[in-house]
Amino acid sequence: MQILETVVENGPFPTVRFLGEGGEAISVSLAYDNALDDVQLIAKAKVLLLHAATFDETSAADDARMRSQPESGRDASYILEYQDKGHVQELAGLSFPTLQAVLAECRRSAADLWQDALSRGEAPVGWAVRAKDASGAVVATVDYEDFRTSDADVTDVGEPNSSNS
Repeated sequence: MQILETVVENGPFPTVRFLGEGGEAISVSLAYDNALDDVQLIAKAKVLLLHAATFDETSAADDARMRSQPESGRDASYILEYQDKGHVQELAGLSFPTLQAVLAECRRSAADLWQDALSRGEAPVGWAVRAKDASGAVVATVDYEDFRTSDADVTDVGEPNSSNS
């Protein structure tokens, strides 16, 4: 599905709708979190869609088994992939306490890549940064499109402005 528009209904029951060609639409209902802005809700919805797309019965059993085991207190290991000028670089062995922390690092890194590209007079497309877990499954992706606004303005903390939501 080619996504033409993203609509965020932020409120007590936030919903992110991805509208596509021919009237196709995918809606993601999220748990209420008043600390999340529209851009963060979109990113969270994308992560949920990614998990749903890769879901199978084996992973459901694995998830149930993992939930029944006590947490070890150790951070999980991830690989971050960066795409810049058509080249992909991997940074392995990174540890983060939560998936939210992984996504925050992906956003920050993507914002840095976006600003570097703008300083060179470029406007890249496609994904900028993605994270893989220890099994190699992609668990987070931040696209350059997430940073594209009318004036391509990005704040100093790496959060894209939400002018098109």
